[in-house]
Amino acid sequence: MTIHKSKGLEFDTVIFLGLEDSQWWSFPDQPEEEKRAFFVAFSRAIRQVVFTYSEVRPNPRTGEVIAQTRGHIQSLYDVLQQAGILEESPLTRLPVATGLRK
Repeated sequence: MTIHKSKGLEFDTVIFLGLEDSQWWSFPDQPEEEKRAFFVAFSRAIRQVVFTYSEVRPNPRTGEVIAQTRGHIQSLYDVLQQAGILEESPLTRLPVATGLRK
């Protein structure tokens, strides 16, 4: 489901796939109102939010494996960190935001 289609709905768990620059390529150029869409989707979760991040991802056109970055969306990571969301190693488990609403 897209972020815009989630508006007004609630789910037990919301999962963000690919919280990295290549998946959010237009984020830095979006107006502030559009950037808030991330938080609209984030707030749809009743119990938990899961974020995934790939250190490498194949280019869909060439198949070349490309290292992923998150410098362009670092502000999202900063807000999550300020909210107390801890980043966990992929070798242990995915980062999870819990206790959002009761």
